[in-house]
Amino acid sequence: MRLLAAITLAVVACSGGTAEPGTSAPQTTEKSTTTTTASATTSPLTGTGISCWTAEGTGGRGDLAFFDATYEMGLEDPLRGMHGHAAVWTDVDGDDIADLFVGTFADREDSVYRQRGASGPSPDRLLNGGASFSLVESFAETRSRSSGGVSADLDSDGDLDLVVIRNIEDTALGQTPTQVYENVDDELRPIADAGFPEQLGGRGVAVLDYDRDGLFDLIITEDRWAGGSSVLMHNDGGLSFSDATTRSGLPDDVHGLGVAVADFDHDGRHDIFVSGSNRLFYSDGEDGFNEQDSSVFDWEEFGPEDDVAGAAVADVNRDGWLDLAVGQHYNSTVEFGEMVSVRLYLNDGGTFTDVTERAGLTPLPTKAPHVELADFDNDGWPDLMTSAAAGDGPAIFMHQGLVDGVPRFGVPEGLGDAQYWVGAPTIDYDHDGRLDVFLLEWEPALPSRLLRNITDSGNWLELSVDPVMGHGLGWRVEILDGDDLIGARDITVTQGYSSGVLPIAHFGLGDLAVVDVRLRPPGGDSILIESVPSNQHIRWPDGC
Repeated sequence: MRLLAAITLAVVACSGGTAEPGTSAPQTTEKSTTTTTASATTSPLTGTGISCWTAEGTGGRGDLAFFDATYEMGLEDPLRGMHGHAAVWTDVDGDDIADLFVGTFADREDSVYRQRGASGPSPDRLLNGGASFSLVESFAETRSRSSGGVSADLDSDGDLDLVVIRNIEDTALGQTPTQVYENVDDELRPIADAGFPEQLGGRGVAVLDYDRDGLFDLIITEDRWAGGSSVLMHNDGGLSFSDATTRSGLPDDVHGLGVAVADFDHDGRHDIFVSGSNRLFYSDGEDGFNEQDSSVFDWEEFGPEDDVAGAAVADVNRDGWLDLAVGQHYNSTVEFGEMVSVRLYLNDGGTFTDVTERAGLTPLPTKAPHVELADFDNDGWPDLMTSAAAGDGPAIFMHQGLVDGVPRFGVPEGLGDAQYWVGAPTIDYDHDGRLDVFLLEWEPALPSRLLRNITDSGNWLELSVDPVMGHGLGWRVEILDGDDLIGARDITVTQGYSSGVLPIAHFGLGDLAVVDVRLRPPGGDSILIESVPSNQHIRWPDGC
């Protein structure tokens, strides 16, 4: 077992206009909807009403700290011999205990993988969660180029299936295509042919129901080196997909490493941002998309392998519009000493503005392909995590409140190392109300790591939606303190780069003990759940 590894982040002092964490902020801009009201459970006891589990906040806000739980959770041995490039939190058996899929590029020479006791390249791994993680021996043993993944209910039977995106290349093990795994009796079984393009140079994937037929479709990005374009795969039912890119109005020259799906313009439909070519597409209100002016997303390149990478979405300034953080996979940082920031774009009524410098997001000395907007100290403000290293863990810019409507972030201590991780998906795997992080490692000589969050933190609330309702994918969740908006985000299963998360919306609440929760299903009437006590995970409408 490793000793405690604490990561302390510097606090930036902000002058006039700062809203202290946990205080009121501008109200959300709303559409006209019909609102129904439901009473939340008035008891925090697990199993009562819609409450699933509880954990008291530790009180106050302390320095951010993590404990390296890799070894005690049994994650070292099964993840040896890997060029890790895909990490997906899932729940295969529906027990509300997170399971983990890890994909790898296994097509190098065997000698590359003979590190830390590995005899050669390991296949993709599925690990069952519990008191510790255990290898699922029945999972299909595949060695290929697994570059990303996502877990969602693709056949509408209530359980989570798995999609593993593969980056096809002309190598002995590089021809295995993108794969759908059907969840059958709590076991993931590969589908022989789901209809994906055979030579797809896939990188990222997100889930949406773009035509509102009740089946979840997939947007899969393809990197620029493959020479193809991102594809929209329509779910035809029976875990079979067909290419709907052209008929949806998406162009055939959209390359990218990452993708984000969210309702950016408040029309109740999914929109798409592809990071790499950095292009934004809004739903046309029917079954297609219209490209927006994406010039604000232009990045300067310093070398031939400088790519924009993962993307994450949340409301960072409490105005009700979902903002966008984007990571960078710039080789120039490690090869030429360039310093490159991740970027933050504020959404003002569907139009984006780059506020990276105003927000205090300093340039980084290494790659930071993964980003997430998540509240690690539960103070009520989303922090910005990157997969660049700072000290012994990821570089996390802690939210310090607002200055003239723009969030300010504290600069993490310990920057300067060339270390970075491919992905870093978050999860509260131990149900203590604090977000933990899985750091996906590329180098076989180093282990992927699970960091357990032990920060002294504020109150919190998590929300999920019943599996029969598609686990709530695409639902907007808003947290209210009276008329004041505290947080807003869409339920998604894609965050950052090469990573998948569970369909759960996590919010820090600071000192708030009771809040209201508003749910907005895509295209449906809003649902107001009143007087919800903090420090619990709730599931709409009937609990766990």
